[in-house]
Amino acid sequence: MYTHGRNSGCRLSLDYTYKGMRIAYLENASLRVGVLLDKGADIFDFTYKPKDLDFMWQSPIPMRKPFTATSALPEGAFHDYYYGGWQEVLPSAGWASEPYMGTYQGLHGEASLLPFEASVLEDTPQQVTLLVKTALYRSPLRLEREMTLRNDAPTLFIKERLYNDADMDFAVMWGHHPAFGAPFLDESCQVQTAAGRAEVLAYHANGLWEPGDGYNFPMVKNRRSGELQDIRQVLPASTKSVDVVFFKELSEGWYGLTNRNLGVGFGMAWDQSVFPYLWMWQVYGGHTDYPWYGRTYNCALEPFSSYPPAGVKNAVDNGTARMLKPQEVLETELVAVAYEGQSISRISRAGEVTSS
Repeated sequence: MYTHGRNSGCRLSLDYTYKGMRIAYLENASLRVGVLLDKGADIFDFTYKPKDLDFMWQSPIPMRKPFTATSALPEGAFHDYYYGGWQEVLPSAGWASEPYMGTYQGLHGEASLLPFEASVLEDTPQQVTLLVKTALYRSPLRLEREMTLRNDAPTLFIKERLYNDADMDFAVMWGHHPAFGAPFLDESCQVQTAAGRAEVLAYHANGLWEPGDGYNFPMVKNRRSGELQDIRQVLPASTKSVDVVFFKELSEGWYGLTNRNLGVGFGMAWDQSVFPYLWMWQVYGGHTDYPWYGRTYNCALEPFSSYPPAGVKNAVDNGTARMLKPQEVLETELVAVAYEGQSISRISRAGEVTSS
């Protein structure tokens, strides 16, 4: 990427479009990060350059500009536009539920469907910082996200500010939804995270795991065999399963997903007081209805404020919604990092990876 006469070091550009949509690119010697500004400021490209490896999943639904669907789905428009990648989920997550504060939110809320404004905060060979921001339309919320690359580190630093502009309390479900696919994802991949318990959602007829709460992480009951099995191990597409699992009682907010065949992984670290749960969406060839029809092999690992995935009203009822006070500004930081090795034991919020 060529930026202001510079083709080495850290670079940032707002000069590109893709399929008629504005995009931003951040780049250094280790990472290339593409941001889809006209749809949620999604991260659609997270490439580890030494391996020429993009971790992000690409679904069989192509990336498109907003269009008019044949009919409005009760679940909302998230799936119609879901090409893969990494979305920010706000102010609701999971299937639509009862209305909250007089209106409805569809699957995964509105933030991932909105255009974002973008500006460059810093652009030097040592560091680049992109600011993206949007105002939600069904909710009294504004979201700002700063994304930074430094020197040649394989780490994306994220700072976020969530504003409640209402003069009343307002509940949210807030999370990050990065999904991983081939060529990175295969049955040699394993999750490392600092969880104590696991819960399996009753989600789909092709679920592999026995739904329920109270599992001691990482062992979960396989409902086909009746045996306890390590939930951390990614399974092949021939498993023909699909599940949603929650990892709870995090001692720290971090995870790594390591491909042991390739010796490379993707990890995140965050403040677990803001995102105390880690969701894992496992699609091992078994999502046989809309919108996948059995065509997909992927997983997502999602730091979240709340659970279960059935809308913000349900999160209010179960006590896991994040309640923003009148005019509150909630600030937090996350990192996403590429690393090499066979296994890790920790990722710090400074992006430092500890091998195990």
